[in-house]
Amino acid sequence: MYLQIRFKEDDRDACRRQGHHVFRSTRVCFGLTCSTSLSFSTVRVHVRRHQQLAPRAASEIVQNMYEDDWVI
Repeated sequence: MYLQIRFKEDDRDACRRQGHHVFRSTRVCFGLTCSTSLSFSTVRVHVRRHQQLAPRAASEIVQNMYEDDWVI
């Protein structure tokens, strides 16, 4: 899931590694403290965008979601 969450161009400097070259991540990295929060927020955004297609499923996901897992 994390590899599908893209950083905005302005935020990419916050997640860069230095060595011989400077590498800036364009996707959320595994192991970041904020990874779980970002994935949770991303799922909620998509649920809200598509809520009218499946209102019951959207409600269940939002109400039963904990971190990046949900219980159905």
